[in-house]
Amino acid sequence: MLEQLTIDQIAIIEHSEIHFRPGYNVLTGETGAGKSILIDALGLVLGERADASSIRHGEKRATVSATFRDLSAAHQQALADDGLDDPDNPGQVVIRRTLRDGGSKAWVNDQNVTGGKLKTLAAALVNIHGQHHNQALLKNDEQRRRLDRYAGHRELLAACADAWRHWQQLEKDHSAWQTARSSDEERLALLAYQLDEIEQLAPQEDEFDQLAAKQTLLASADQILASGSRLAEQLSNGEHNLHSALRHAQREAEHLAAIHDNYRETAELLEQSAVYLSEASDSLAKQLGKIEHDPEALAETEARMSALHALARKHHIDPGQLPAHWQTLAAEHEALSQKNQSGSALEAACRAAEADYHTKAAALSTARQKAAPALARDVEQWIHQLGMEKATFAIDVQPAARPAAHGNDDITYTLCANPGQTLQPLAKVASGGELSRVSLAIEVACLDETPTPPPTIIFDEIDTGIGGEIADTVGRLLHTLGQNRQVLCITHLPQVAAYADAHYRIEKHSDNHATQTRVTALDDEARITEIARMLGSAASDTSRDHARTMLARKASVNITPRRRAV
Repeated sequence: MLEQLTIDQIAIIEHSEIHFRPGYNVLTGETGAGKSILIDALGLVLGERADASSIRHGEKRATVSATFRDLSAAHQQALADDGLDDPDNPGQVVIRRTLRDGGSKAWVNDQNVTGGKLKTLAAALVNIHGQHHNQALLKNDEQRRRLDRYAGHRELLAACADAWRHWQQLEKDHSAWQTARSSDEERLALLAYQLDEIEQLAPQEDEFDQLAAKQTLLASADQILASGSRLAEQLSNGEHNLHSALRHAQREAEHLAAIHDNYRETAELLEQSAVYLSEASDSLAKQLGKIEHDPEALAETEARMSALHALARKHHIDPGQLPAHWQTLAAEHEALSQKNQSGSALEAACRAAEADYHTKAAALSTARQKAAPALARDVEQWIHQLGMEKATFAIDVQPAARPAAHGNDDITYTLCANPGQTLQPLAKVASGGELSRVSLAIEVACLDETPTPPPTIIFDEIDTGIGGEIADTVGRLLHTLGQNRQVLCITHLPQVAAYADAHYRIEKHSDNHATQTRVTALDDEARITEIARMLGSAASDTSRDHARTMLARKASVNITPRRRAV
C-alpha cells in the first residue's frame, strides 16, 4: 500500500507530506484547489513523462517521493532480482523522482533506475483510473488479465506459459540447427574428402622420423662404407693397426709391473683398453655389414617422405603431426554426422511441443469462453447500479492472430452505453467517467478473489456525471473495495466521500506573494465540516446534521457481490 507521498516544489505545492491509510482514502476540495496536481505528482513518481514546467515558479528543482509498505512476496522478489531491495526493510520500497530543467532522475531505495524500470515497478504497485491518466483497462492485454484473474486461471496460465517456453526453445534450437545445416554439410563434404586422402596415405605414428633416419643411411651408404673401411684398417686390419700396437704396449707394461707394483695400474688400464678396442672393431664390422648401396630403397623412402610432406602442407602442419590430425578430423566428422542425424529428432520434438502447447492453450481458451459471460453479467449488474442503467457489457473471446505465452485468445471488452447502439470495443465508446465506473465494477466483481497486484487503486473523479443514489452506490462500492486493498479516490460528491476510511482535504491558499496547495488529514469533526461544505454549506446546521447521518451510515453498510459460478 501507499503509505506516504511527499511533494516538494511541484506546481503550486511548496511542500506536502501525506500519510495514507489502508482501505478507502478519499481526497476532496474546491474546484481548482489542486487535486489534479496531486495525481500528476503521483504519476511522476510512478514513471510518467516528466516536464520541467511542473517545477514550482522560481525554483530550480522539484522532488516527489512515495513510500510503499506491506509489499507482497512477489514484489519483494522482483526488487531482489533487480538488486533494488532494502534488506533492512524487505517489505518496503521508497521511490523518489527529481525534476530539473535538464531532465529528471529516479531512485528506488536510493538506487538510480531508468525510466523504463521505474514504470515497470510502478505498474505492479499502483493503477490509476481517470480521464487523463493511466487507463490500463483500454488495453486488450489488461482486459485478458482481468478475465483470467476473475476466473482464477492461474494453473491454466502457468501450464500454458510453460508449454509455450518449451516449444519456443525447441523452435529456437531447430532454427539454429537449420541455419548451421548448410555450412555443416559443406564441412562434412570437405572432411570426407580430406579423410579419404589421408586414409589412402595412412600415416603412422613416428613414421616420418623413422623415414628420415632411414633416408640418411641410404643416401650416405657409399660414404659410410668408405670411411668404415679406412677405420677398420686403422683398428685391426692394417699393417700398422692399433690393435697390434696396443698388445705390444700391454706386454711392456706387464713386464714393468713384474718388476714393481707401481706399474700394475698402467698394465691393467692397457688391458682394458685392448678389450674396448676389440669391441669397437666388432661393432664397426657389424654396422658396416648392414650397409649396402640400394638406390631403389632410397627412392621409395624419399617418395614416401615427399608424399607425407605434401599432405602436411595442405593441412598447414608438420609431417609428424599427420596421425594426430587424422584422428581429429575423424572425430569432427563423426560429431557432425550425429548432429545432422539429430535434426529429425529435434523436428519431431518441436512438433510434439507445439501440439502440447495448443492442447493447453485450448483448455485455457475453453475456460475463458466459459468465464467471459459470467464476468460480463457481473460487471453489467454493477454498472447498472452505477448510473449506466441501459448499458450492456460483453466480453468477446476470439482466436488470436498468433499464439503467445498467455494463450491463443484475443480478449475484447465491449460496451453499449445507450440503447439503439451496437456493442463496440471499450476504447472506442467509453468516456472517462464511464471507463472509471466500468473499472470499478470489474474490481468489485473480482472481490472474492485473492487480491493481486497492484494493491493500490486510484480513481480520479469517478463521480463525473452522476449523483443521488448512484453516487451513494459508488461510495459503498469503493468502501467495500477498500476492505482487501488500498483505494484512493478524488471526488466532488459527499455521498462518495462519506464512506471513506480516511479523508483528506485539498486547499489552496493565496496571499500577495504566492499561492500554495496544502493537503490535510481530517479528524471526525473536520470531516463533518468538509462533507457539509460539499452538501452546500459548511456553516449550515442542516448540512452538518446531514453530514453526521451520512458518516454514521457508513459503519453499517457493506456490499458483498454475489459469488459467481465459473
